[in-house]
Amino acid sequence: MAYINQPPDLRVMFSEIYSRLNKLETAQRFTAPNVDFSTNTPTNPRVGDQFYDTDAELMKYWNGTQWVELADNLYSTTVNTFTTTIQSTNNNMSFTGTPCDIEIQRIGKMITANATITCTNVTNFGTGQIYFNMPVGIPARSHDLAASGFLVDGGTTYTIFGTLGATDNKMYLWHPTSNGGSDILDHNSPAVLDTTSVINITGVALLA
Repeated sequence: MAYINQPPDLRVMFSEIYSRLNKLETAQRFTAPNVDFSTNTPTNPRVGDQFYDTDAELMKYWNGTQWVELADNLYSTTVNTFTTTIQSTNNNMSFTGTPCDIEIQRIGKMITANATITCTNVTNFGTGQIYFNMPVGIPARSHDLAASGFLVDGGTTYTIFGTLGATDNKMYLWHPTSNGGSDILDHNSPAVLDTTSVINITGVALLA
């Protein structure tokens, strides 16, 4: 005698569920190849290639021109240091070497940068507004920006800031005035610069 409402065969049901879960896991799971980029950076990459860098402990992907790092909650992306030069708008500043170091960290479409100018090797501060050149390879920004900073001179710390156009490669330095405005930072304002002076600028920008 057959039952009208027979209970389903649980063995068949569990077998089908297991099969579907197994297919789902296989379809969604991806394990990136582990590579030590410090000794064995992948060659001839294609756009979209992804690797786990065991040296930096970060995921990286190839965007067609460079390896891009993916940050997570445990590790941030690498901080890269660039050296660059400074100058005055009258183009008469003299120095040896590269007096400006810029540390840059990129996370997605945002970069954070910190520039430090040490005046030890400056032999002539020149005249006119002081600026520093952005390193080669810095992407264009999506907007003009102002970055805050400070000048240490003779044991006194002064508030300063820098401005950089979205597509410009020169950051011009300024200092606030007592009337709420601003004036250019040059060889004698807001302080008389000498070889012990240190300038620091920190800013964040969104990339175009």
